[in-house]
Amino acid sequence: MSFGPFALQWRRPSPNPPPSTPLPDGISRSSIHTPSGPLELLTALPTKSITSFEEAKPPLFFAHGGFGCAEQWLNYMQYFAAAGYPCYAISYRGHGKSWYPWFLRMYFTTRGTMAEDLTAGVKYVEALEATRRGAPGTQVVLIAHSAGGALSQYVLSRKMLQVQGLCMFAAVPGFGSWSCYSFWAATAPIHFTCRGCHSRYLLATVKQVQDAFFTSGTPLQHVQSFAKLLSPYESMLWPMQALNAFVTGPDVLSSITGWARRRPIPSKSPGEEPTPELSQRLFILAAERDVLCTPAILEDAAQRYRRAFRDIESDKRLRGAIEEQRNANIGVRFRVVEGVAHHMQNHEEWGKGADEVRKWLEQL
Repeated sequence: MSFGPFALQWRRPSPNPPPSTPLPDGISRSSIHTPSGPLELLTALPTKSITSFEEAKPPLFFAHGGFGCAEQWLNYMQYFAAAGYPCYAISYRGHGKSWYPWFLRMYFTTRGTMAEDLTAGVKYVEALEATRRGAPGTQVVLIAHSAGGALSQYVLSRKMLQVQGLCMFAAVPGFGSWSCYSFWAATAPIHFTCRGCHSRYLLATVKQVQDAFFTSGTPLQHVQSFAKLLSPYESMLWPMQALNAFVTGPDVLSSITGWARRRPIPSKSPGEEPTPELSQRLFILAAERDVLCTPAILEDAAQRYRRAFRDIESDKRLRGAIEEQRNANIGVRFRVVEGVAHHMQNHEEWGKGADEVRKWLEQL
């Protein structure tokens, strides 16, 4: 795209934050007030009231990736709210209907700063859910897409949060992400200067958005509607800080709670304490046609996390469960969704990924 950067947006939206837009029935928009500025939060609550803490399903917190926003999760929020899950989705600074830093300030926004937005959103929702349920200590299940997945691994590895489950949803792995950008590598020598000037240079046209995020068979009209949700510019430091490995594996897994399920494996000897059954609290979900976070890249991440899970320091009962179930895919589930690409939550066939996530949630 010749002279692409000069056709892109360089100024922050006015007004700032952008005005609200209509949302589907059952979804509301509010703001989380932070010292830096307001962050957009979308909420979809189940229609059925909670009668007991035990039957309450865990709250789901959806985190978007680069150029994303909370509205990219609308289909999933409606789907899971109808299944009884309280759903929340955030837009970080510079995205969606949150506040926007000016262009250069956003360009040099660090991963740590973005992590503060994600953390503020999760803690805000934890407080909301504690009030709604009448029980403190409620933790979310974090479902994080693309670079938001890398951000979530960073937050958990730095002990900024604890969650009761993490779904890496076509997510950038924390073990290094150079390979995730090989799709653009061939054009890097030609477009490097322009790409450095404006973060959306390689996503400036509908065709570029389709090639990176969707399948070739996705109707351009559908991609066009999706492209309107993309932020006009993005942080360049945020993804660059994930190029090299920034997690070890155990550091992320130790911030996920509830590995031992209530239903135990019967003991082999009379009087012996039963071994707890392990749930798969980490779910790595790949898209078959993803050209960025390819299935091969994410399967490698799953294997690394499985090895880390076997090595993690834990209490004796959990250690026994690991040994008892050592031949299973311990703690970590990996699946590939057929026929969709990187933004599988925004495909016309978005239900394929949603069904996989629901199956995972049911075994937590």
